[in-house]
Amino acid sequence: MAGAMKGTPKYAIRAQKRAMAASRAQYIGVKASIQTAAARVRAAIASSSAVVPIVPKAPRSAAALRAATDSCQNAFNKAVTRVLVDWLGFRVPETFELDAILPEVNPRLSSFKLTLAAKDLTWLDRELNLRKVKLILGDQEKVVRFKDARDFLKGVNELLANRKLAFVELETWADDFAFLLVRDPRWDKLKNPELVVVKADQTATGGECGECGAPVGKYWSDCLKCGAVFG
Repeated sequence: MAGAMKGTPKYAIRAQKRAMAASRAQYIGVKASIQTAAARVRAAIASSSAVVPIVPKAPRSAAALRAATDSCQNAFNKAVTRVLVDWLGFRVPETFELDAILPEVNPRLSSFKLTLAAKDLTWLDRELNLRKVKLILGDQEKVVRFKDARDFLKGVNELLANRKLAFVELETWADDFAFLLVRDPRWDKLKNPELVVVKADQTATGGECGECGAPVGKYWSDCLKCGAVFG
């Protein structure tokens, strides 16, 4: 048998060198492509940052937060008040005829076995829409002077006082009026305007009228005493 070969044959060494060279070239190519991609990502980030700068949010002042809260609360109690009017109450236009309001009042009084009658309607001043009428409720009679539905229902409430009933006025934020018949009104609850806006002397806890100085409610649109409209 021929003598054993010492070391690695030359063809094997040449093959090994070729394999190493090819592997090194592949590694360098991969590394270069990775670096190029990373460079592109960094450039894109830098470019987008230049086009769309990050601006810190300005802190909202306490006054702005209070204004936003009041706006949301006002929208909420407006919605609740209007739903209550449309569901259980009734509306009366700014200019109305007596024959139109009695059909709204009497169906509600009938639940308590009461009926309101009116007679001797007389005009006092057409320009001011001022009239007077005699109201009859059971064995009670009262002459009421009125220029709008608010005045008229105030006279009706005086007849209902000993029966613990009242037509409560609800805010409409418009030229018309809205009312709801309430049994034994809890004014301590009704004077809170954060849920429903009720217009009455008992709920006038939101300040004073700039025209006459009378107490007014927080979310009222006009004054009960002088009729001044608030902005």
